[in-house]
Amino acid sequence: MNVSRLLLILVTLYEVSDAVVFGGWGEWGEWSDCSVTCGYGTIKRSKVWLKEDGTVFNYTYISIVECWTKVPCPIHGSWSVWTAWTPCTVMCGNGTRTRTRLCNSPEPMNFGKPCEGETLEELSCNELTCPDLPLNFNMDVCNDTTFVCHNELQCVEKFLHCDGELDCHDGSDEKECYRYLSMNSNDCVYISSQSLMLTLFGLLFTRTLQYS
Repeated sequence: MNVSRLLLILVTLYEVSDAVVFGGWGEWGEWSDCSVTCGYGTIKRSKVWLKEDGTVFNYTYISIVECWTKVPCPIHGSWSVWTAWTPCTVMCGNGTRTRTRLCNSPEPMNFGKPCEGETLEELSCNELTCPDLPLNFNMDVCNDTTFVCHNELQCVEKFLHCDGELDCHDGSDEKECYRYLSMNSNDCVYISSQSLMLTLFGLLFTRTLQYS
C-alpha cells in the first residue's frame, strides 16, 4: 500500500472517531448586552457541549434574539435639492435671483444634527444701468403706435418692444418677450410674440405650398 494513502486513511479515521463525542449540552450562559445603544439590535447567549467526563468540547450553540433599547436613534438632517432660481427682481439696475432648500430630507429628529450650510442663495442679475426717465412726461403723447411702460411714467415706440434693448426705465419693454438661448453664446435672442406668429405662419404657408 502506498505510504501517503495510508496516512490519509489514518487521519480520516482519527477525525471521524474523535467527532463522535458522548455527552450533552451545558447550561445557557447569560444574555449579552444589546449590540447597539439606540434603536434595535441583537443580544445573544451560548452554551457548550460537555463530554461525559465534564470537560468542554469545541461545540458551541449560540442563540441570537432582537433587542430594543427603548432609546430612538438620532436622525441627522439632510438637505433637499435646491429650488429653481427665481426670476430677476428687476430688468435693469442690479437685481437679485434667489433659490432655497430645506433641511427635510430627512429633518433632524431625536437630537440629531441639523444641516450645515445656508438655506438661501442669491445671485446678482441685470446689472445694466436703466434708461433715464423722460423729463415732464405726459401720457397724452402715448397712442396706438407706442408701448406704455409698466410704471406708466414713460412710453416708447412700439417697434422698440422686445427688440433686445432696454428703452423703458423699468425695463418692461423687454419683460414679456420670448427668450431663446443662442447655441454659440450666452446671449439671449429676443423675439416678440408678433414676430414669432409671423414666422410660424410663414413656415406653415411654405410647407403647404410644397405639398399642394
